[in-house]
Amino acid sequence: MRRLFKLALISTLFIPLTVIVLLSLAKVGATDSGAHARLRIPVGKQSASFQIYSGTGEHVIMPGFLDGPVVRSRNAGGWSATWYCENQRNASVGQGRVLSINCAGRSHRFNLQQPPVFDADAPMPATVAVISDLEGNLRFLNAALSKLGVTDAGGDWQFANNHLVVLGDSVDRGREAFAVLWRLHGLALQAHAAGGAVHVVLGNHEQYVLRGNYSRTHPDHRYAVRQMGGFERAFSEETIIGAWLRAQPVALRLGRTLFVHGGVSPEVAANVPDVDSLNGAMRNFWGSHAGSAARSKAFDAVLSHQGVTQYRGYFEAMDGMYPQATQADLEAVVRHFDVDRIVVGHTLVERIQRSYNGRVIAVDVNDDEARREVLVFHNGTPKIVDLGIPRALETKALARERPFNPLSMDDLRLLGEMVQAYRDLDRVPKPY
Repeated sequence: MRRLFKLALISTLFIPLTVIVLLSLAKVGATDSGAHARLRIPVGKQSASFQIYSGTGEHVIMPGFLDGPVVRSRNAGGWSATWYCENQRNASVGQGRVLSINCAGRSHRFNLQQPPVFDADAPMPATVAVISDLEGNLRFLNAALSKLGVTDAGGDWQFANNHLVVLGDSVDRGREAFAVLWRLHGLALQAHAAGGAVHVVLGNHEQYVLRGNYSRTHPDHRYAVRQMGGFERAFSEETIIGAWLRAQPVALRLGRTLFVHGGVSPEVAANVPDVDSLNGAMRNFWGSHAGSAARSKAFDAVLSHQGVTQYRGYFEAMDGMYPQATQADLEAVVRHFDVDRIVVGHTLVERIQRSYNGRVIAVDVNDDEARREVLVFHNGTPKIVDLGIPRALETKALARERPFNPLSMDDLRLLGEMVQAYRDLDRVPKPY
């Protein structure tokens, strides 16, 4: 009995001491701005890295960077707004349709009206430009829109009654996710006034953010959003951007072409009759207070691994989930939705490519090693255009490291908040 007691005592002391020793050797990694990014702990000759999702940082300053704004409508045409500029949170209340912000000597203007919801099953216009997987890359978006003639030298819509399709994953990874969303929101208003349209098709990353899964966001963006109240508040249905995103489709049919972020699996085609049903299921999910929705085939079609935002079966099989699609599968899918082809993003390709005898066109070239191409439809005919603009993706989110101090209250607080963030993310319902 005494021996068992000694063993228990040794174990009780050994585990905490081991943790303290490991933490004393750990390194805290941060971005160049000072936002915490990871905790690296040595394990033998290797090291284990743990992402820091808590949105913490130290001596954070982001020169020239504006994140947000998070805008909520109030009674009688009023609004309240919060935003993060360089190194501090700002707030304002006001009236009217426009919010003007000055950040780091630059003026930013946001139109607070909501664009009308365009019919997601419509005829093919004369010209359609397709871009996918922007992932918070505002610089590329602006350059691409200008090169394609969608916007003029001042950044305003000049695409007449033509359409722009943004095929999912406009957010996450890059830190300018809010800037990209506000840019598309403003262009949608201008396009509507000109008789055109901007279709922001939802991808899995928009779904992640709207459901509280911020694990793929940039550390700088996480830090800024935390200063503005956290992701749940920043993207709630009560905000301009949160409400607008929830109104966007997961599937778009223009003429004889179907656009979805991931793909349409045989399972989805067997259970969902048409495009309107897919979009209705997505909006019903948002309306059911996402996270408490009961599992259903309709929700599976828009949220599961075989759903239209996550399916990769046109490119590979997923062990234990689904086989790679066959030509017969594609013929059945296009026949079911009465289209000639499906345009998808989500799965990275080296160049825009046609497959399955032209039934699938893959357009996710969000990589600096991929061809600088974009897909454009003229009178219903798809054409691959050499855009000539690099994505110029960030390659160094982690810029510096410092030792973790297990005797520092600040570092212990950092560790506690890091653990809490993991718990919060673990509570995000799966598969929805």
